[in-house]
Amino acid sequence: MAEEIILETEKRNTFGKKNKSLRSTGVIPVNMYGLGDSVSLQVKEDTLYKTLKEAGYTTPIKISVDGKNETYTLVRNVDRHPVTDALVHVDFLRVDMEKEIEVQVPVLLINQDDAPGTRGGAGVVTQGVYEVTILAKPLEIPSELQADCSILENLEMYVLAKDLDIPEGSVLTSDEEAQIAWIQPPRVQEEEVVTEAVEGEEGAEGEEGTEGAEGADAESSDSEESTE
Repeated sequence: MAEEIILETEKRNTFGKKNKSLRSTGVIPVNMYGLGDSVSLQVKEDTLYKTLKEAGYTTPIKISVDGKNETYTLVRNVDRHPVTDALVHVDFLRVDMEKEIEVQVPVLLINQDDAPGTRGGAGVVTQGVYEVTILAKPLEIPSELQADCSILENLEMYVLAKDLDIPEGSVLTSDEEAQIAWIQPPRVQEEEVVTEAVEGEEGAEGEEGTEGAEGADAESSDSEESTE
């Protein structure tokens, strides 16, 4: 078992607009909820940054309030400033370590260069889904799932969610048919196909126009002969 991540926090007595002043001192307001009453807390910004980077959304964090009452949680929501990307507020969800919980787990592509369908410049591997939902006990939640792209033999194949290697103790609950990755053909190739299709249509229209003109000439000739 990996070393536990512990986040030291303090009870918070500032709310609403006053939290702006709190953040200006290098302290971030956080909230802990679930399995009981919601608790308003605060934590030093640099400590919070380090903890979020280490735990992400999938690793349990043990929160200590004023040096006691350690509680297991998972990061549930992180609010950042839309311009500076600075931390604004973080929500932590209390969890029962013996009960399963649904969590969004990131998906990482591997072996893109080994995909047979990309040989000869046929295309590049493209990712369409970046996370899937997993049901597992907090300590059995994988930090990430790997999508093996070596199975992509041609442009018609996909790596689906059901192809992911889900570890024992975890269950995939999101769409099994979700398309994680595929091979995208080069833009030049796509443009050539479109151009050929357009030229083919124009050619067909030209032939129809010629046939129409010939038919009109024939009718005109027949009319003149009838008049004579």
